[in-house]
Amino acid sequence: MTNITGEKSSGGRTLVNALGIPAILSLIFLGGLPFTAFVTVVSVIAVREFYLLGAKQQIQPQFFMGYVMSVLIALHYYFGPGNPLTIFRPGELMLIATVLVVLLELFRKKENGLSNISYTLAGIVYIPLLLGTMIGLRGIDPIDPTMGMKLTFCLFVGVWACDSAAYFVGLNLGKHKLIERISPKKTVEGGAAGLVAACIFFYIIFRSGALSSQYSMAGIHSIDYVIFSIIIGIIGQSGDFAESLMKRDMGVKDTSSFLAGHGGVLDRFDSLIFASPVMFLYLKYFVY
Repeated sequence: MTNITGEKSSGGRTLVNALGIPAILSLIFLGGLPFTAFVTVVSVIAVREFYLLGAKQQIQPQFFMGYVMSVLIALHYYFGPGNPLTIFRPGELMLIATVLVVLLELFRKKENGLSNISYTLAGIVYIPLLLGTMIGLRGIDPIDPTMGMKLTFCLFVGVWACDSAAYFVGLNLGKHKLIERISPKKTVEGGAAGLVAACIFFYIIFRSGALSSQYSMAGIHSIDYVIFSIIIGIIGQSGDFAESLMKRDMGVKDTSSFLAGHGGVLDRFDSLIFASPVMFLYLKYFVY
């Protein structure tokens, strides 16, 4: 029975990879509304998974507010400030959301009101506010849109390379636990392999000149590739540990079974939740 289950899980994982990776890369290439819609859907599903985890601990988050804020934050990252649909910045949206969540909780007649409010707001900050930066990254260069495409491609592929190297090296060669109390299976060897893979990936990008453009506003230099490697190889893996910490606290292995063989959407995007905002802010304030 165990072997059959394992085969099904492996088959599901292979199918998800075969369909999901080309689809995501295609959406990155298209950009615009298709990519924005993709990130919005991912955010809504991830928020739902996050809130359902809370429900296991007798917390009753406001699902509707999480969904609405996911859409509004995504619209801001897509349209930018100055558009009638995005008169409020993400930070200002969070101020409004805080007031609305508290007011709604007054009339819900649910127990554990403070926990409900805190968990609802935590889900909004942790997922759409951070993950939505992928939309901002895709449209970061108004003069040369292909730069946003290439940078977003580097973010995704860099994270995949890092995660894959960390997994396979940790599985086959890992001997020293990294942070055992949070994630017993993750090892120093695996973490180091992930960082090395990120460095190799960005070295290849650097040598190929893929991020060079005569039209772009950005001046990407060799030091920037080092920073990108650190963002993916260290901060990205920290996102994985952050989610492991939450799942351990909730007493679950996966956030859901939405993706066959992969767990939930939140499980697949945990590294991007940390890596994307840091890469976006670094590019916005130090490169562009």
